[in-house]
Amino acid sequence: MDEQGYRYKGPEEYHALIGQVMAGLGYVGGYETENIGARIFLSDENGIIDLTCVFTRDDKKWESRASIIRYGHVREDIKNCLMHWHERFTGNKTGPWGTLMGVRPTKLVHHFFDKEFGDKETIAVLQQQYQVEKETAERLVHMSRLQRPFVMEPQNHVALYVGIPYCSSHCLYCSFPSRLVGTEEQDILQSFSRALERDLQDLSRLCRQYSFTVDTVYIGGGTPTCLPIGILEDIVRSVAANFSPVQEWTVEAGRPDTAAKEKLALLRQYGVDRISVNPQTMQQRILDALGRHHRVEDIYTMFDNCRDLGFSVINMDFIAGLPTQNIKDMQENMEIVCQLWPENVTIHTLALKKRAPLFHHPLRDRIPSQEDVTRMLEYCDAILVEKGYTPYYMYRQKYMAASFANVGYAFSDAIGKYNIQMMEERQTVLAAGPGGATKFINLPNHRLEKLYMPKEVNTYMASLEEKMQMRRKLCAYIYGGEDR
Repeated sequence: MDEQGYRYKGPEEYHALIGQVMAGLGYVGGYETENIGARIFLSDENGIIDLTCVFTRDDKKWESRASIIRYGHVREDIKNCLMHWHERFTGNKTGPWGTLMGVRPTKLVHHFFDKEFGDKETIAVLQQQYQVEKETAERLVHMSRLQRPFVMEPQNHVALYVGIPYCSSHCLYCSFPSRLVGTEEQDILQSFSRALERDLQDLSRLCRQYSFTVDTVYIGGGTPTCLPIGILEDIVRSVAANFSPVQEWTVEAGRPDTAAKEKLALLRQYGVDRISVNPQTMQQRILDALGRHHRVEDIYTMFDNCRDLGFSVINMDFIAGLPTQNIKDMQENMEIVCQLWPENVTIHTLALKKRAPLFHHPLRDRIPSQEDVTRMLEYCDAILVEKGYTPYYMYRQKYMAASFANVGYAFSDAIGKYNIQMMEERQTVLAAGPGGATKFINLPNHRLEKLYMPKEVNTYMASLEEKMQMRRKLCAYIYGGEDR
């Protein structure tokens, strides 16, 4: 077998779980432990799960097996077995997250708050039951307390997501199935815009029928600002006509090569008040290698344009762990943040995915080590907190390695309500556009009922009427009333 990574043989229903656990242990995601591999075999027969894992390192082999009764917390038992065996084989402890593997770790904390656990009690449970390190447990609890007012709003207050699956080019690290706007036929773009407008109008009717109040709007992608200005105006006009006024309206402008000042002015004209300027890093050599076709100077120009136009909140995204990146690069990124003072800063960690071009690219070998990425993240956190930013939401990639997480920082008066709503899954999120996931919240147990739109543009347009009908029926099923 290969000396690195893992292989799995067993029922498909457990494959995602196995992949998530092994990524967390460092077997995938671009941070594979050198010369360590694992083969996992799972069978599920007659109510008994047989789990076997064979670890190899150089010429050494170690095998362990468990039989699990298919009753109760089976997936938790599988996860704990793999983590325990890995620790015994490698001698490496589980790390700051303990046995927590979920994408949204603060959801668990809110669950304890629902049961009226206090902060100290919750920290103790995280440490004792989930082996979370004290500092990480304290941060999770502090962050969840900050979020609490945003997740306790009435059931009829909802968020709106609008998905734009177009980009000007493919970034090397990105696995999102976006289409290149420069190669798209004009009539396809217009057809997409009209379909999206119908989608938005249908959601507007749902809001009127069920007395939903849309508090926040987020237009993401993709890169929404890569669209021709006429198409972009049609979409934002439709959002404004169907859902204004709202408390916050964000557009993922992203790359400066797509966001000319006239497009930014158009967004402000229709009421957009929050904008994302996403350099990812501020070193030209890395931007060029990633396929981001703009200059570092363009980021400054875009930022200044956003300031001049009066956006109340500017977010800047950065990624730690990019190929050839080092700690000095990240220090330079944070120095620039301290010069520009965006209201929000989001620090992502590279999570290498199989569908990303980087997965099979020579630059994969230039991804910095876990130790170096950890130093980058620790530096970012220290400097941002020192300068007055508060970490207010976080999430982990499904196949994210080691102790990494993506963290959003904000000044205290610029916290992004939509980001909290999306991560904590306590409010209904209505979604329009390809790849959008509408999530209806069924209280009092916060059960999610989801409906996904197809990611591919042509499939989305062809199936839109059917999907809208399914969405109306699902909404009627949860909240009562008739499908109209």
